[in-house]
Amino acid sequence: MVQHPKSLGRATEVNWLLADGETDERAAKNLQKARQRRETLSRFAREAELAASIVHQLNQPLASILANAQAAKRWLVAESPSLMEAIAAMDRIVRDAHGAGETMKRIRAVFKQERLDKKEANVVAMMRDAVRFVLEDTSRRRVPIEWHCDENLPKVYVDPLAIQEIFINLASNAMEALENAKAPLIVIRAAVTHIDEMLVQVVDNGPGICDPEEIFDAFVTTKKSGLGVGLTVSRSIAEAHGGRLWAENNQAGGATFYLALPLSLGNR
Repeated sequence: MVQHPKSLGRATEVNWLLADGETDERAAKNLQKARQRRETLSRFAREAELAASIVHQLNQPLASILANAQAAKRWLVAESPSLMEAIAAMDRIVRDAHGAGETMKRIRAVFKQERLDKKEANVVAMMRDAVRFVLEDTSRRRVPIEWHCDENLPKVYVDPLAIQEIFINLASNAMEALENAKAPLIVIRAAVTHIDEMLVQVVDNGPGICDPEEIFDAFVTTKKSGLGVGLTVSRSIAEAHGGRLWAENNQAGGATFYLALPLSLGNR
């Protein structure tokens, strides 16, 4: 029996089909049908990944919106109501709702390969905003975070909201990895490398990763309630910026996620 080669060009595919005694016309038709099936399956997988990504990325802002709505209600019905506290909670609801909308726009842009809204941005400021967002979940505030960032870092030319999505995912994943740790610690580093890239590292002292490459595949997750798309989307965003995102296990335990981004043209 003739075996199908693993990687095929058009001529090879036609020859393989002809080897089974098919006519050239029939082989061409079968080749066309096979290509159409592959395109359909690829499109379906991409759309399924996008849908799952949207669900995944909406979970956190929706949880924050719910928590702030409940807080606003408590302030309003308390024996000594505080209108200012209730207004502050409502402001956070509005902020999170806008943020969720922008997040969806960024995800759609990445999957549809639309043009990103790039401008010069400060990496440390974006990372701090992302951490601040993640820490609104009070259960995560027990995890200490150390910052080791070089002074006067140059800016990067990115879509700030899109890159912030990567940072939110990395910070959130690191904190979840430390849920059962006795002495949890996250270290965030940012520096310029010798090849003129901005390199951000998110280091945790958790249990580490079984397969540092497989976790970037769609729908691969170690979380009971996770969909396994956050890192997939994050890598897509990094690559859309001409950057890279990868992970490694630490020798002393835990894992490090690396995000490398090209510097702004004016800083090269």
